[in-house]
This record gives sequence, structure tokens and C-alpha cells, in this order.
Amino acid sequence: MHELVIKGGRVALDDGWAECDIAVDEGRIAAIGTGLTGKAVIGAGGRWVMPGGIDAHCHLDQPVWGGAGNADDFESGTISAAFGGTTCIVPFGMPGPDMTTIGAIDRALDRATGRAVIDYGLHAVVTMGTGSDVEQQLSLLAGRGIASVKLFMTYQGFAVDDDLFLKVLDTARTLGWIVMVHAENDAAIRRTRQRLIDLGRTDIRYHVVAHSETMEREATHRALAFAEMTGARMTIVHVSSLQSVEEVARARGRGVDAIAETCPQYLFIGAADLDRQAIDAARFVFSPPPRSPRSHEHLWQALIDGGIDLWSSDHSPYFFADKIARSQTPGFTTTLSGIPGIETRLPLLFSEGVLTGRLTLERYLDLTSRNAAAIYGLAHAKGRIAVGLDADLALWDPTVTWTLGHAALHSRVDFTPYEGRRVTGKPTTVLVRGVPVVADGKLQVPPGFGQFVVRTAGDPARSGKPVEETTPWLDA
Repeated sequence: MHELVIKGGRVALDDGWAECDIAVDEGRIAAIGTGLTGKAVIGAGGRWVMPGGIDAHCHLDQPVWGGAGNADDFESGTISAAFGGTTCIVPFGMPGPDMTTIGAIDRALDRATGRAVIDYGLHAVVTMGTGSDVEQQLSLLAGRGIASVKLFMTYQGFAVDDDLFLKVLDTARTLGWIVMVHAENDAAIRRTRQRLIDLGRTDIRYHVVAHSETMEREATHRALAFAEMTGARMTIVHVSSLQSVEEVARARGRGVDAIAETCPQYLFIGAADLDRQAIDAARFVFSPPPRSPRSHEHLWQALIDGGIDLWSSDHSPYFFADKIARSQTPGFTTTLSGIPGIETRLPLLFSEGVLTGRLTLERYLDLTSRNAAAIYGLAHAKGRIAVGLDADLALWDPTVTWTLGHAALHSRVDFTPYEGRRVTGKPTTVLVRGVPVVADGKLQVPPGFGQFVVRTAGDPARSGKPVEETTPWLDA
């Protein structure tokens, strides 16, 4: 007899749907079949049993930046994630001024310990302030279960120059790490931003102009060219536009190990949402900004056909007053970029992707859990419903229709850009390592239940070949 059995659900397995039971022992899936018995039973009749989601791009409890701190710490942020069907997150060890990469990871671990209610890893972040010993810092972090690093191509204090960019890529290749890149051309943004200011065009709608698709496309191309030169694996995060998806496809055609991530805001929010009264438009400011209906259509197609690999939230939680700098007429130069989304990420895709028939079950599972586990070194423990893996499960009611809104969500952020949007499908019971974290609409575990997950790096031997190891004179 098993410790726990989830009985009678429609279970999302790697090879499709199955009407079966799931047995859990010592926090892991022990058996999948029919007629299983357990000391405890959770009835899943009428529910779809899905792997718990993995959100590999979110921000929690970071050092103050832009004059405002995050509204969500690791307690409130992971509670919100759990209610949205997510059972593991990988946020960033974001450095403050003059903070090393290791110091930022230590800070994040300290903030997460005793607070998180679901499991978590951490991405490293390298900036110009990391220090001259960046290779040594990343190597030390590799021994502590970190397997990825993020670089910014824009934002004062975060953007790296090309020399540091290439050094990190070279180091990541030797470690088997993946490099995440925020790809926007900083010089072009600064140039255009100043010209808009000089012209008096500071309304929020001009945020879309200051961060145009061209600036994202150019940076995406350049970042992927660097990956090609060094043989490193790379994720272009929060891909927002048709043009950037095309750049990823071109790089893949040249043999680059290129991964594309997008977020709900790039399919459900458009540039026109910024063309309204300033205090309302501020709810839709994030970077890169929302794009055109044409890009929306192309992103949906890329989700369907595999052009995009990851569906992440980029949860960036600010209180609204902090976001607008307490102004009644905020402009694009003063409004902080970033919106909440850690809880709405899966319900939006479940409702508008799976239930509408846009996405197959296979694509939904790839986008929301399986690919993140494989890409970011979690596949040994999470991401699928399979014997031996952690019993991270979300039981969804596919029939309930509900309204997204601040009052229905669990983040401390006091607004949502999806206020009033109706969706169908909601997770009703969420388990982490076989323990119900959410059940009957209530939190079931104390802060600190969540654990740090040691991630595994890829095999460096499977990385691409850096340019200095090529022999073009032997090409046919």
C-alpha cells in the first residue's frame, strides 16, 4: 500500500492522456496504473492531472532598483505561483550595486530560506560590477547547484559590454551552462528615448517607440552571433516580436543551440493598450513592450509549431504607486517596466491554448514544464508525470470559468494587467513532492516548505564548436 494515491483523474502523461491513478511514496511518484491503493487518497474525478508548472523566469525580493523594491518576497510570490498551478520556480539572484554574482546568489538564498512554499532554483546574473574573477565565481556556483546565468544588453548598471559577454559565454560553455539574454540594443534605446524627450513625446504610448522591434531584433541577432562564435547554449528571454522569432529560427538553421522564451503579455496585451489615459496605460508597461496583432499571430504559431520553447511569466512585482513614481500623469520615462504574472501564466495558456484547441497536450506540456526541466537542469526531478520523479502535480478543473482580477489573485501586487479577463480552467489542488500545498482554495503548508533544488548542468562535450576550433579551409 502506498502513502498516497491520486485516484480517478485524467492524467497527462508523456504519450498522451490516460485514465489512471498515481501513487506517491516519500515525495516521489512510485507507480502509475489502475486499482492502486494508498493510506491516503485524493479523488481526482472530473479533474485533469497535469505536471506542476515550472516558471523559469520570474523576479522576487530583489534589491531596490529604479527607486522601488519588489512587492512580492519568496513567501507571497511562491504562494501566488502555487495557486496558479506552478510547483517550481527559478528566479534570479539579482545583484545590487557593487555586488558580486556570488553575493547576489547568497542574498537570494537567504531571502528564500524559510519563506518559499514551493521548490525553487536560482539563476546567476553577471553585470559589469561582478568583478574580474567572473570565471571563478561561476565555477564555484556550479558546485552549488546553479546551472545558468543571465546577461542584460540594456539597463544602466546591468548591461554588459561585448568583452564580458564573450567571457561569460566561453565560461558557460566549459561548464555546460545555458546563458539567458535580455536582448535589446541599449545605445539605440538611449538615442531614441532622448530624441522623444527632446520632441516632448513622453506619453506612455511612446514606450513602444523607445523599445522598437528593430532594437530587439538587432540585439537578438548579435547575441545569437556571439553564441555561434563561442559554441554556447543560449536562451533569448521574453521574445516579443515576429522579427526576433525569425532571428532565432535563422540561428538554429546555422546550428546554434538557440532557445526562445515568450510570456503571456506578448500574446494577450498589445501596443494599443498603451494608447490610453496615462494612469490606465501604466498597467501595461514592461520591456520589451507589447507589440502588434501581427506579432501576436506569429507568436501563437511559434507556440504551436515549436518555434518557441518556453512559456514564462517574467513576473516583475511592483506596487502600482511605486511603478508610476506616485504620479497622476506618468510618462514612459518615469514608469517602471514590469508587471505581475506568476499566477496567471498557466490559466491563460490552459484556457486560450489547450481548451480552444490551439495547442496540443504535447505542446502545452513542453511549454509549461517539460522543456524548462530539460533546459535548466531539473529533468532529474521535475517537469513530467513519471515514476521516480517528484510528485509535483496540479489537478485542474477544466470546466470552471472565472475572472482574473486582483481580488482573485494572491500576489501582493495591487493590480493585474488582466483585470476582468474571463478564463476557463483552474487548478484546484496543487501538490509539491506529494504534499498538498493548495487544496479547497486554501494554502495548506507553512512558509519554508519549499526547498532549494540543485540543478544539473549539461555535458560540455555536447556544446557547439567555438570559432577558433573550426577549419574552414577543409570545408567542401
